[in-house]
Amino acid sequence: MGPLLMPAMAEEHSVLAKQMESMNDAFKALRRETDPVKGAAEARAAQQAALKAAAEVPELIEQMPDGPEKAKASLEYRKMMAKVFAVFCDVEEAFLSGNIAEVAKIVESIKEMKKTGHDKFIEKDK
Repeated sequence: MGPLLMPAMAEEHSVLAKQMESMNDAFKALRRETDPVKGAAEARAAQQAALKAAAEVPELIEQMPDGPEKAKASLEYRKMMAKVFAVFCDVEEAFLSGNIAEVAKIVESIKEMKKTGHDKFIEKDK
């Protein structure tokens, strides 16, 4: 698991951690891939991981007391994962169109999404 992925998640072997690792692996591959068929396949793998991750609950949210704030945080997490899924669909579409320059642009935007999500949903002290 790379440094872009949350260290706290790396230590636990949760379903969420495995899906995040799958997305991270696909993300790394997408940054280097120029073959449209291979790139589209990597994007689909990332999409599947995002869908599975969206069904999970990050530890930070899990530890919150039950109530409206926890429900709101959980919803916010699922919405973010839905956006991640959609972005990986955009990557697949760009690969299938043979537009590698667009792939690079989209993949660059994923870095910021990762940072935002990790900052929001991962405990800082772990």
